[in-house]
Order: sequence, then structure tokens, then C-alpha cells
Amino acid sequence: MSDFQKTVQEITVCVRIRTPLIILMTNERDRAESALKAVSANENVPMEYYTALGGFKKIVGGAGKKVADPFLYIAEEIEKDSGTVYALGDMRGLTSDNELVGKAIGVVRLASEKGATVILVTSETVYEELGKLATFVKLDLPTKRERENMIRDFMAENQIRTLAPEKIIQTAVVLGGYTALQLKTVMNYALNTGDGFTFENLCQVAMDKDKIFGKNPAVKHINVRDVHVAGLDGVKEWLIKKQKIFYSPDEELGTKFLNPPRGMLMVGVPGCGKSLTARLVACEWHLPLYRFDIGAVFSGSAGESEANLRRALDYIGSVSPCIVWIDEIEKELAAGHDNEAAKRILGAFLFWLQENAHRMFLIATANDLTKLPPELFRKGRFDEVFFVDLPTESERKEAINLFSKLSLTMRLTEEEVDALAKISDGFSYADIEWAIKTVAEEEYTLGMCGSYTRLDSVFQRTVGALSRNREYIETIRKWGKDSAAPASGRK
Repeated sequence: MSDFQKTVQEITVCVRIRTPLIILMTNERDRAESALKAVSANENVPMEYYTALGGFKKIVGGAGKKVADPFLYIAEEIEKDSGTVYALGDMRGLTSDNELVGKAIGVVRLASEKGATVILVTSETVYEELGKLATFVKLDLPTKRERENMIRDFMAENQIRTLAPEKIIQTAVVLGGYTALQLKTVMNYALNTGDGFTFENLCQVAMDKDKIFGKNPAVKHINVRDVHVAGLDGVKEWLIKKQKIFYSPDEELGTKFLNPPRGMLMVGVPGCGKSLTARLVACEWHLPLYRFDIGAVFSGSAGESEANLRRALDYIGSVSPCIVWIDEIEKELAAGHDNEAAKRILGAFLFWLQENAHRMFLIATANDLTKLPPELFRKGRFDEVFFVDLPTESERKEAINLFSKLSLTMRLTEEEVDALAKISDGFSYADIEWAIKTVAEEEYTLGMCGSYTRLDSVFQRTVGALSRNREYIETIRKWGKDSAAPASGRK
């Protein structure tokens, strides 16, 4: 049974036992109306549905009836004992003690006396005194199974055969977080743009979720193009396994008592691909990438920082499934934070890491592990902690081949690559990229072809990461050997 069907069943039971007030929590007006129509049909009970624009009309259709005061109209109709259920759609202004809430409370008490039922459809928190009189029913966004059915229905209606069954399942994961109406819009947009109704194009359209969900100052959408990452084979192999689990149906994971992957923490040497990995995952998994700046939630006013964090985390939930990247997390969650607000934010963030139920994959990077709160390493917060070291000789060869292929017109021989790999011992990936792109810029600006001699010269005068930070790198290597998985895949 789908969540939609469960919602219909819950409302049906409440109507059957004459519950005076049902509050249907949803921001999907169209689905709410569909649910109410199903309830009316199930119980064969007349239902009038009110909207500010259309007035009152029968839920199954008919002309609208304008009224000056919907609650006064309901009260008058209940007195007539008509047996009709009255539903008010898209209600606003019920969050505080005001005249509208006072009228609603009066009508509900009358409904209780007369054995009538009133339904309020809203997405807002309801004032406490009104909420005490209600039975709450929640209509969630379409589930993954419902999204699969919507995709299949859309394909049948438009005679599309571009998605294989396994791709429909993956697409349903990617299109999480949308209302039913938004899903139809996304599918129609994909059908009529780019490469049409393909998995890749649907993913591309879904990348721009912030156009639908708005923006949050602490959560920035990052545009991702083709990403090339040398080395880090251990991380890449691990991500392939996690991708399969991430896209697996909840029902299949449930049979094994498994959960979708939460994310990973990457600690290690700067310039060795930690931040670039976030872009790689977003590109390979066809998901939008958001950079979460925890520092942006801090505010001078008491309580506002915690509220900012809640809004940021709620926003991440609304745009999931997605990849979330926190860069240099130690600067935001440093153990040196000693004020109470920072401690509460740390606690709330760690609780979210542990309990978050959205399909969201978090990639956090850190350079200085001494500033990381020990609570961050507790099992369950991250699926894995990786240590990112300077590249080995074989990894330096891979990086030299990659960056020279991308940026240079010349092609290096195997002997030349071997020689440059030896010269670059102690370099980070960023050092190698800088050296090669320095020669590539000369090619571009001077109109000359690069040469191995020029590359050798630039490599020889480059001061590598190990020479710049030997004491620091040796310290974190000791930690990484005992406390984290090697990003290279080599012990």
C-alpha cells in the first residue's frame, strides 16, 4: 500500500467515526484534493471543498459557491444536520491565536456536538489550542514506489521506451523530494529539451532543484561539469559499491537491515583530491552537489544560530537526493569552540548526521585533524573515514598522464613520464597539475609547443607539499595509518 493510499485510509476511518476535526498536513494541494475525492467515494458521503478562489463546491465537481465567511457557512450547514463533510483547502493563518483560529475552534466544537466532520488542509504548524481538538493526518511527498509508477505512466502516455526497468528505479531515486506536480513538470521539461526523456537528461534537469525549492544562504548549489580525478583508487572502488546501495529500493535494503550510505570523511594532505572527490561523486552518481557552509549559520542573536541550522538542514532534506560537501569541516566544528551556542549547534549537527533519513550523501573534508571534535569519528556518523596521502609514484604517473592529456598538445613518452614521476616525489596532485598547466599556459599565450625540457625545468623548481609541510604531513600520516582507510587503496 502506498503512502497516498494509507493517507486515504486514515481519513476514511476518521470520517467514518465522525471525527470533528481532521488536519491534513501537506503542501500538495492537488494530491490532497485527490485524496479527499477518494474518501468521499469510499464512504459514499457528500463532501464540500473550499478554496479562496473557487468558494465551496462538491468535491466531485460542480459550480463553486462564494461565501463571505467559510467558517460561518460551515456552522450554518452543520446546524441543518446535512451529513456533509466540509473541507477547507490550502489554509493559512492558523499558526497563532487570532480571529480565524477562534472561529475554527468554535466550528469544531459545534461539529463535535452534531457529529459532523471538518477537514483543514494546510502545510503550516497549527496553533496549539486548535491542534488539541484535531486528529492529524500527514500526506507525504510521493514515495519512491509512487515515483516509479508516475514515471511508467508518463512513459506510457507519451509512448516512450527510453528507460530500461533498472533505470526507472534509479530515476525514481534521483527525482526524490518533488511534489507530484513538480515531478510532472520535470518529466515534461526533460521530454522537450536536450536529449529528451533519457536518464542522463532527467538527472541534468533535476540538478537545478534550487530553482524550485529556492535558496538557503548556508547551502550553495555547485555546478558540476566533467570531473577528472587521478589516483584515490581505494575511494573510487568503495564509491562504486556505495552507489549501488544508494540507488537500491528501500524494500530490498530492509530485507537485509541495511540503510542507504550516509557519507564519508576525508582527512589528509591539502591538494590531494579531497574536495575534488565531492564533484566526482556528484558527476558519477548524477546528483546535484551542494556546499554546506556551517559557519554561515552562526548569528549574533541568541537562538538564531540554531534556527539557521534547522533551516539549512531542512533545506538539504527538501533538495535530497543530493551530494552535500562540507569543506574543511574542522574550521566549523573546531574543538576550540567553547561558547554554548556553538556546542548546541555541534550537538544538533552530530544528531542529524546520526539520524538523518533523507537520501543524502555527505562528503566532509579536513586538513587539520587535531581540531576535529572526537564525537565526529563515532561509528554511524560516517560510513568510512579515509586518509588522503601524497600520491605514490604510480599515482604521480597517472596524474602526469591525465593533466598532460587534458592541457598539453604534446604527448609524453613512457620514459619521460617515469622521469617526471621521480622528480615529483613529495608533490601533491595540485603541485603536479600546477606544473603542467604552467607549461600549458606558455603554449597557449606564446603559441609554441611545449617540450619535455620545459616540463622538466618547471618540475625541478617546484617546491612540493612534503618539502613545505614535512612535520605536519609526517604527523598526520601516523594518525592515518592507524585510524583511517587509505584513500589510495594501498596499506
